[in-house]
Amino acid sequence: MECTRSFLAYDTLCRIAADIPEGKERLLEQCEEEAHALERTLSMFDPDSELSRLCRDICPGEAKPVSETLRSFLEQNLEVCRLSGGAFDPTVGPLVRLWDFLADTPQIPSAEKVRDTLARVGYQHIKLNSEESTVSFDIPGIGLDPGAAGKGFALGLAVDRLRRGGVRQAVLDYGGNLFVMGAHKEKNGEIRPWKVAIRDPDDTSAVFGVVELQNAGIATSSWYEHSFQKNGDVYHHLLNPRTGYPVPLTLKSVSILSSKPVYTDLLSTAFFILGEEAGSALVDQLRRDSGEMIEYVAVREDGSVVASTDASFLSVK
Repeated sequence: MECTRSFLAYDTLCRIAADIPEGKERLLEQCEEEAHALERTLSMFDPDSELSRLCRDICPGEAKPVSETLRSFLEQNLEVCRLSGGAFDPTVGPLVRLWDFLADTPQIPSAEKVRDTLARVGYQHIKLNSEESTVSFDIPGIGLDPGAAGKGFALGLAVDRLRRGGVRQAVLDYGGNLFVMGAHKEKNGEIRPWKVAIRDPDDTSAVFGVVELQNAGIATSSWYEHSFQKNGDVYHHLLNPRTGYPVPLTLKSVSILSSKPVYTDLLSTAFFILGEEAGSALVDQLRRDSGEMIEYVAVREDGSVVASTDASFLSVK
């Protein structure tokens, strides 16, 4: 039975279309309930979320118990933190608040404020005990920002739920983070991978290429999502956790394809911050370590496109 469901979560529109087995009619409703429950766990804007309470109430050196959901989320984040050498880092929360790209008129913070804020940034200040499911910080003022991984993590939970419910074919779109289960059935009955377009960073009303996906997802990081200009310079939301400033635009966008939904979200950010050479090395390493399908399509500053060998990328320009 073909079913669809749309709902608001994570400050974005989420859509699921799936072929639901008989007797499993509540699956999509359960996915929505799970999304809202995760939002109540991970939101940095809700003062009553588990994440907010952890950052607000914990004292340096104190081990706080955390839920299985938050523990798993932090584990996956810290894995990419270590592999990327801190290029991806969820402790950028204080920097994100300082720059405030969502403000009506964003401003460049002073060098002094950036320097002071950087003193509270660094994934190495998080101590996660997975066996006891506890977290501690070794300095005060840590602020965790789930924005670069939350939707990918949420997609993974939904995909797992649908698979446990016997779903074999579905399309999930959580605010541009996309995952497809199974393949697309053409009108003539032929089965083919889904074709997904990638937005052109130079003209966001157009696309520059498509990729083919089957039992895989895609997420894109680009400077155009939140940015402003000052004195002819572009300032964007993809901040380098080691400098406190936006990353120089050697890349215009990075799209990650993966059989593991959370990797699309995490790695698109990490790759963008690392740049082409180190970013592609990170993808290669994590592909080897995890055994998951992970590929990339990146647009360089000069507009040329580079894609990993198995990315199934087709240019439309």
